[in-house]
Amino acid sequence: MEPVGAAPFDRIAVIGHGLIGGSIVLAVAERLPGVQVVTLDRGDDLSAAAGADLVVLATPISEILRLLPALATIVASRAVVTDTGSTKSAIVNAAPAGMRFIGGHPIAGAAVPGRAAARADLFAGRPWILTPSVTAEPTDVAGLQHFVESPGPRAQLLAAEEHDRLFAFLSHLPQLVVSALMDVVGCQVGEDALAMAGPGLRDTTRLATSPPDIWRDIVRTNDLQVRTALDGLISLLTTLRDDPSGEALGETFARAARWKSALDKMADGKW
Repeated sequence: MEPVGAAPFDRIAVIGHGLIGGSIVLAVAERLPGVQVVTLDRGDDLSAAAGADLVVLATPISEILRLLPALATIVASRAVVTDTGSTKSAIVNAAPAGMRFIGGHPIAGAAVPGRAAARADLFAGRPWILTPSVTAEPTDVAGLQHFVESPGPRAQLLAAEEHDRLFAFLSHLPQLVVSALMDVVGCQVGEDALAMAGPGLRDTTRLATSPPDIWRDIVRTNDLQVRTALDGLISLLTTLRDDPSGEALGETFARAARWKSALDKMADGKW
């Protein structure tokens, strides 16, 4: 990708060396070559972020919640602070008063986690949700929008609560369902019988190897919305279980096919 125009930030501190943090660093180097980037990992001296005008917290949610109050006494008053966590209400609410905080959630990932899988084009064509706090200035939001769109995604503004409601269904429920499904299947049929499984089970359960520590944080900080999503699924599964005529099954499959068609269109970049 070619470099883009003038960047809204001159010096950026990225805290977190995983897939997302590493990909941000690579994307900035490629698309915003004039921007100075300071990288810190968990446990590093946060004073290195003192001169940054944008600080990006790309760590697990529990670490973001720990770092926010610590950064309040370190970052410059002019600095914008953002994060990449998968839940937003708990993080936005934890931002110290007066901090120019804007929650963020890049909707991107890779089959293999960790910095080794980082790449500059990870965010290309993907949404990047922004959830401004009440203390965020419109100019801060506009500047961060420009920054996150430089690697190729499209920034979308949402209230933190609406983000968490939507992603309880779009992300958190699918992960829990896939992990539970693989666990039930494995426990009931055993390892030897898995050799008879078709590609459908393998494709359906791709997310079953996701790291549990990250997902504990996500579920813990979006508990009520995740409960609502699980209750909706349990209700439908109960209906299907108790439907001897198969009428509910047919209706569910028909609706699901329509929603899957819509999802595939979004995945083709038409979102």
